[in-house]
Amino acid sequence: MKRLLSLALLIFFTFGCQSPEKKVKEQPLVVTSIPPYVSIVKAIVGNTMEVKSALGIDFDPHVAEPTPREMKMVQDADLFIGVGEAYEYKLVTAIQEGVRKVEVLELDEETPLLSYSQDTHFGDVCRGGVNTFEGTKDLHFWLSPRMLIIQVNILVDALTKMKSENGEVYRENGNMLIEKLKELDHQIEEKLHPYQNRAIIVSHPALGYYCHDYHLIQIAIECEGKSPLPKNVHHILDLAKSSNPICALTAPQFNNRGAEMIAEKLNLRVESFNPMGEYPLQTLQQLTDAITDR
Repeated sequence: MKRLLSLALLIFFTFGCQSPEKKVKEQPLVVTSIPPYVSIVKAIVGNTMEVKSALGIDFDPHVAEPTPREMKMVQDADLFIGVGEAYEYKLVTAIQEGVRKVEVLELDEETPLLSYSQDTHFGDVCRGGVNTFEGTKDLHFWLSPRMLIIQVNILVDALTKMKSENGEVYRENGNMLIEKLKELDHQIEEKLHPYQNRAIIVSHPALGYYCHDYHLIQIAIECEGKSPLPKNVHHILDLAKSSNPICALTAPQFNNRGAEMIAEKLNLRVESFNPMGEYPLQTLQQLTDAITDR
């Protein structure tokens, strides 16, 4: 009886007292700065890594401030994937000040970017004032299947460095994801072909790459990150009227009053989409259906 009791205690102390943290760290932790990349990374690595987003789907990454919990999360990560948003500076600083080595992949530094001033599909509504978008790089690249195709290969390389024994599987999964993105790109191109060179009214200029790829005109109501001033409304209306607008698009992260006001004045339907959704392929399908009213 004593032997059985001793054996039971030995098993308990050997296996039952392992810390939860140790069990979690059996898998590498990947933290993305925004939710859309969670599903992209998961599609590549499957269940071989833990994948989390530092930011929730309803937060605006342009103005968000990282919490202590989020900074602790990136310090515990093995890989942090950023997109170049300003709030990431504090997250990267937290990584540098932490005791563990965390790899950092900045997708904006690995991806060919559009700038707002170069993108001819962006309507400048800040007439008569300083346009803070001038020369600024557009970081909303996850809302383009073509940009995601480029980034899948970048992500596969970074993830393979973490678990080289799974490199072949990651490459195969990445190739399957690329095929899905190519198919989605083709579907969107076909659906939007009849709408080429027409405008969509948006609260925030998140669709620069999408509009560039499919030959639409993006008219963002935000002026210097704020709702338009009364003196700018007339110019926005003229710009929208001359661009044969299709609809207005709102998003939960932004102030939508300006877009809704313009839509009401021009008798446009208003559709909603969430650019920060965790499943960008689904987001892009829903966005396209909203524009084409299908």
